[in-house]
Amino acid sequence: MADIRYEVSQLFQAAFGINSPIFITESFKKQQPAGISFGGLETLPEYYAPEATSWMGTPIVFSAKFLGGSYKRFKPNGEIESIPMADFQLPPATMFSFRRAHNVTRTNLLGANGTVKEIYGFDDWIIDVRGLCLDEPTRSAHDQLDELLKWEELADSFGVSGKLFEQRKIARVCVADWSDNLQQASPGVIPFQFQLFSDEAIELVL
Repeated sequence: MADIRYEVSQLFQAAFGINSPIFITESFKKQQPAGISFGGLETLPEYYAPEATSWMGTPIVFSAKFLGGSYKRFKPNGEIESIPMADFQLPPATMFSFRRAHNVTRTNLLGANGTVKEIYGFDDWIIDVRGLCLDEPTRSAHDQLDELLKWEELADSFGVSGKLFEQRKIARVCVADWSDNLQQASPGVIPFQFQLFSDEAIELVL
């Protein structure tokens, strides 16, 4: 009988120190998948309708996709070239956190309490992305990492879609920092983390 425990939560704990109750019902072992049907199950209200599904048919509530197009990249000699990129769905086991600073100037007042606040605008959204590339029936963890690295080496901002990004009106991002590593004794598991900055075309604002 196939082992149906897929301890993704333990992998997040080992890779990032995050305690998250995430469960995926499939083993890393090369065994016959267990004959389990998830049909008819309702675990979330309708307003949490999944945006995508994993290869096992399980819902992915907050997925994200890098949008294809023509983007710039450095050649080995330092010149800029344009290359075509296809859409890329980020791995299902990916988590996002968002933060943004307000550009506020505070002026002290003599003989009074508090300060005068002048808000000049908002800084870029900073998105911390942490995830796991996991072996799937049609693509390996290393294949997924290869695709991610193609986006990492772009010298350009690129389109992004997903409910979490749309809520914050983020349409384009650029990679600011990247890190990946291999888990000991787990060749089919590759943790990765990177940082994105939101990008907004100033000509569209004007």
